[in-house]
Amino acid sequence: MLDIKFIRENKKLVEKNSLTRNVKVNMAELLKLDEEKINLQKKIDARRGQRNTGSKTKPTPEQIVEMKKVGEEIKEFETVLKEKEAALQTILIKIPNINHESTPVGKDDSENKIERTEGKKPKFDFEPKEHFEVGHIAPLIDLERGAKTSGSRFYYLRGKLAILERAIMQYAVDIMVTKGFELILPPILVREQAMFGTGFFPADKNEVYAVNPGEDNLYLIGTSEVPLIYMHAGETLESRGMPKKYIAVTPCFRRESGAYGKDTKGIIRVHQFYKVEMVVYAHPEKSEELHNELLAIEEEFIASLGLAFQVVNVCSGDLGFPAAKKYDCEGWFPGQNKFRELTSTSNTTDYQTRRSNIKYKTADGSREFVHTLNGTVASDRPMLAIIENFQQADGSILIPKVLQKYTGFDKI
Repeated sequence: MLDIKFIRENKKLVEKNSLTRNVKVNMAELLKLDEEKINLQKKIDARRGQRNTGSKTKPTPEQIVEMKKVGEEIKEFETVLKEKEAALQTILIKIPNINHESTPVGKDDSENKIERTEGKKPKFDFEPKEHFEVGHIAPLIDLERGAKTSGSRFYYLRGKLAILERAIMQYAVDIMVTKGFELILPPILVREQAMFGTGFFPADKNEVYAVNPGEDNLYLIGTSEVPLIYMHAGETLESRGMPKKYIAVTPCFRRESGAYGKDTKGIIRVHQFYKVEMVVYAHPEKSEELHNELLAIEEEFIASLGLAFQVVNVCSGDLGFPAAKKYDCEGWFPGQNKFRELTSTSNTTDYQTRRSNIKYKTADGSREFVHTLNGTVASDRPMLAIIENFQQADGSILIPKVLQKYTGFDKI
């Protein structure tokens, strides 16, 4: 969420920036509500001052009547103030973050900018297949039983392929722990306020599974970024304890309601998957540097698996609400003959911490909002890229060397 003072002073910038995110802000209504709120607060403060002055001496009967009238006015003003604050908040939470100066402006993912390409694409003496077509792999992805049990876009992962996915996750966690990240196993059901606080509601509410509406009112996470950020909601962090770095591995859930007809074959786009996610709390002046550090970690991880990839600078129209800057690393999928997203990392500046009220103590003792960053190290996507890149003519796949000590085998 943006600071209302910043919006007042940068009206045109906020309007223009929001349009680059495909969001139209009713700025006139927002500023009108803000002004009305300020004026109401002034009236309330004036009445309270009047009441306090009158309470310092023994009041006359007339003064008692007058003070009672003042008290009623305060209550009336406070009621209206709450209504104005709620209306103002409704608009504020729908305003996206301000683009970083290096974020390209574009309408959607077709206008993302490729920064560089790393690694070598594999060469085959046969026609490479997609992950779900590879001979020895296809029986280990049980889509039919997944659909029978849970519906479309669910699946069973079996045998050595299940071991491979777990190996990738453990490998990623081990890397992150050696880099100073604290492993957290967070809850995967969160309250609505956690979704609002991290910026996923209201914009992405249609992508989130609700659990027992009207009773538990909980939501299944689409990323452990949500519980890792909201665990410090309402807190003031110690400056000397930053940057604070967390890593989590969790199942994640997404309805994929906007993906009808996309990637219907295989398990590229599914409702349930595992993910290893980084979250960092940083001093504002250090967040850009740390964002580059997270990107370097993701590149190192992908390269260690022997995969070719490209680094993509995500444009404004494809950013989502919380991020000011985002990079995707897209791996080469020879069976599909294209690059697909493997990892991403975002700098959300103070957008989430302002909504979640997370601050830190500065050197002079004041309190400022922390910056937060996040990034995916591993998910099911690297496994699928490995299947396509390391497939053999006989339908088997080779396991990257760095994973063999985790799998206990070098081939499926």
